[in-house]
Formats: sequence, C-alpha cells, structure tokens
Amino acid sequence: MHGDEGAGRTMHEDARNATAFLWHAWFLALATTLTDLNTILPALIVHAGGTSFEVGILTAIMIGTPILGQLIFASYLHLKPRKKGFLLLGINLRILALILVAVLLWGVEISSRQAFSGGATRGLVMLIMLIFAIAGTFAGIAYTDLLGRSLPKARRPMFFVVRQVLTSVGFLISALIARKVLACYTYPWNYVWLFSTASGLLLVASFGFWALKEEAVAGSAAQLTFARVLRSLPARFRADRELRRYIYLVNLTGFGLTLMPFYVTLVKERHGLTGEQVGTYLLANIVGMIVSNFLWARVVRRHGFRGVIRGCVICGALLPVLALVLVHSSTAAYLIVFVLMGAALSARRIAFPGLLIEITTAENRALHMGMVGATSFSTAIFPILAGGLIATVGYAPVFILGSLLVAWAFRFTGVHGGGTRRPPPAPRKGRHTLSDAVLLRLGHAGKDREDRPLPPP
Repeated sequence: MHGDEGAGRTMHEDARNATAFLWHAWFLALATTLTDLNTILPALIVHAGGTSFEVGILTAIMIGTPILGQLIFASYLHLKPRKKGFLLLGINLRILALILVAVLLWGVEISSRQAFSGGATRGLVMLIMLIFAIAGTFAGIAYTDLLGRSLPKARRPMFFVVRQVLTSVGFLISALIARKVLACYTYPWNYVWLFSTASGLLLVASFGFWALKEEAVAGSAAQLTFARVLRSLPARFRADRELRRYIYLVNLTGFGLTLMPFYVTLVKERHGLTGEQVGTYLLANIVGMIVSNFLWARVVRRHGFRGVIRGCVICGALLPVLALVLVHSSTAAYLIVFVLMGAALSARRIAFPGLLIEITTAENRALHMGMVGATSFSTAIFPILAGGLIATVGYAPVFILGSLLVAWAFRFTGVHGGGTRRPPPAPRKGRHTLSDAVLLRLGHAGKDREDRPLPPP
C-alpha cells in the first residue's frame, strides 16, 4: 500500500539503526519510570499538598497539551528533509526541564520551605512540566518519522515487541530503584534524587541517535504554512478512512489513559499514601507490563496490531470498574489495578505507534501525526473535567463514564494497516533479518525464533 521505505539500505545499516533506537529505548525506560506519569508525578503533587483537581491539571499538561501542539510542530517538521537535529533539540529541552524540577525541590527544602509556598511549588512544577511536555511533542514527531524511515516495513511489528520487552526490563530495574528511594528518603529529597537521575539517563539515551543514519525525504511542497494545513484537515479527515478510524480509537481509548493518575488519588483517600506505597504501585505497574509483553508478542504475530489494540481496549474498559471495587479491599488487592494498568500501557505502546506508521508514508507521516494530535480532544480536556467532577460528584460516576467510552472504542478496532494480516513468514534458513541483527547485538543469538521476545522520547 505504502511501499517499503528505506529499501535501498543495507542490512548492516538497518541493524545499526535498530540498535540506535533500542539504545535510546533502554535508557529512556530507566528515566521514564523515575518520573512516571501515573504514579510518581501525581504522588509528587499529593505530597506537596495538591488535590485531585491539580492532578487533573498536571495530567492534561502531560498528555493533552503536547497532543494539541502536534499540529503546529508537524506542519513545520513536515517540510524538513531531515529531522534528527530537531529530535535531539527536543530531548535536550526535556533534560533541562527535569534538572529544573530537581533544583526547584532542592531549593524549597534548603530554604526550610520558605522560598515558595506549597501552591507556588506545585505551580512551578506544572509550568516546568509543560515545557517538558511541549519538548516531548516536538521530539516525538521527529522520532516517529525517523523510526518509520529507518526500519523495513516487514520487521516493524516484531521490532515494536522487542522494544517493548527491552524497555520493560529497564522499567523493572528503575522501578526497584525508585521504590527504594521513595521508601528511604522523605519528601522532597526522594523526588530530587529521582528527577536528577532521570535527567542524566535521558542524556545518555540521546547518544543512540548520533549513530542513526538518516535519509533525507522531502515533504509535499503544497503544505507550506500552518494555516493551509489547518484548512486542509476536514478534507483529509474525510478522504482517509484508516486515519479517521485511528483518530476515533485514540480519542476513545484516551479517556482510559487520562484516568490512570486518578487511581493513585483514589487509593490515597481510602488508605493514605506513603513513599513506600507509591514505589510498590509503580513496581506492580511494571510487572504488569513485563508479564503482558509475552501475551502481546503472541497476539501481534497472529492478529497484528489490531489484535493488540483490542486487548488494550478491553483492559482500559475494565480498569475503572476494577479500581472502584478493589479500593474497598486491602492495598494488596488494589495492586491488581496497577498490574492491569501496566498491561494496558504495554499494549498501547506496542500497537498505536506501529499502526500509525503502517497507515502513513514517509511523506505524510509527520503531518498525519499532527492531525491525530489536533483531533485528540479527549486526552486534552478530560483530565481537567475529571478532576473537577471527582471533587464534585465523586469517583464512581466519572470512572463508569470513562469505562463506557473506552468500551465504545472496540467498534473501531478494525483499522487496516498492520492489524489486518499476519506478519510475513520468516525468511529462508541462512538469511539474516533485522531482528536477527538486533538480537545478535543484544547477545541473544541462537535462540529459537518463537522464543525471542521481539517508546517516543
């Protein structure tokens, strides 16, 4: 349908590109867990005296703001033949933002919390994380476009599974470290340590892209300005059925995604929230990711990305109801919520980026990412509405509504692209594939193909 991008590259170049992306994925996983959106960040706001409404604002900043900003950046990056420099710029801004949060919390503590009030501290954290999120949007568009042009189409489904397995191991290691730090240090020193370490790991992660070989691809000369791109959205939306159904999927499943940080505030109101508990919830989340990866690996082989998206929808629809039931039990039972959350996030990270790459081309991928972002209203607005509604009517109505909206997404899971057919059969014996080269680099050569376990910045 779209052709095989980068068909002129050698196998060695494909392997080098895959290694670059996996290097970045590994260290990014270590950094991401230390500042996890669904556990660490809401816990930081709560420990600083924040409410569920403020958690909603932070969630909207971290998820909604960059999504709405995608169109602006995409209309600019769409015209650039090379995007690696823009990717590195976005990553460096994120590194700076993490350092600023660590310095802010350190400054508040050494001044005996007289430099800023609790409200001012929370406000500054949100402002810095806004910069972090916007920089991530800029980097994410360039990352997805580079990934689509750097790997052969036939190997992308398996690559996403390998990347997810590799990053899940990184998540587990950093979750164990984060749990120890949160248990051994009090606020804000535990968060100072986490954010400063995350900034260093993100810097190391960026080194992988210096080895990436990028091929210049010119965009369409017709899209010259943001205004012209904006005016073309309705026609593009009507003309591309696959993209339209993908946008419906993103929006409806987004309701479940944006509810995830509120599972922390829910359990906090019932059972309290200590640093050790936050670390345990984070660890359960990562365990769910790792265990589910083996399931998603089988699903993507048999049913492609569509099958994994269906699993994501089922998990996302069950989560809010399960949280409402288990919160009345023990904190140990409530860990099931975070395990299932990890499974849902793992499915989302494997399937959604992979499907978007499959239904776009090198020429229009950045632009279509912008279209997806510009039409993702649920993830931009719902967290703030949910935070306000929870404070007014409670958790049950909001969670049930979110569950029903996510379940509605199931009717749109018949998107074409990577989800309509099985991946191509394995090549003949004696020929090496991209996944073979990747596994050789990782030291796993020699395993049987069926046993091999093969994110944006």
